[in-house]
Amino acid sequence: MTTPPDASPSPSPSRFRAWLLAASIFALGLAVGAAGLGLVGYVVVRRSIQSALTGPGLAERAADRIGTDLKRDLSLTTEEAARVQAILDHSASRFKTLRRRVALQAAAELRSATEEISSTLPPEKRAAFEALVRQRLDRLGLPGRNPR
Repeated sequence: MTTPPDASPSPSPSRFRAWLLAASIFALGLAVGAAGLGLVGYVVVRRSIQSALTGPGLAERAADRIGTDLKRDLSLTTEEAARVQAILDHSASRFKTLRRRVALQAAAELRSATEEISSTLPPEKRAAFEALVRQRLDRLGLPGRNPR
């Protein structure tokens, strides 16, 4: 009489638990990483929206750095460095004005879209939608819309 070929051995319970633990740790790592990335993204977006309207921006810092680098690299005299820095500062000022105008246009577009969405919703859902929008705008550092 012949014996049947050995069937593959079933995984031991401890091996199964080890794989389950490894998969759980991996899933937890993914969740923590995604939450951290979301938080960092939220903070970056909020800061960029708020800094577009206030404070020194990239243009001002770049103008200062470029002015310093040009003075050092080109061995500019004090008068030449002052003229170059004045041009860079004027350019940075124009860029800041442009950045502020674009940020205000973006905020106006966002408000326009929410107004349009609000007008298409039935009255019983409109109040909840407007509260949600107000909460999200407040989190971004933008003033919320006035309720109707």
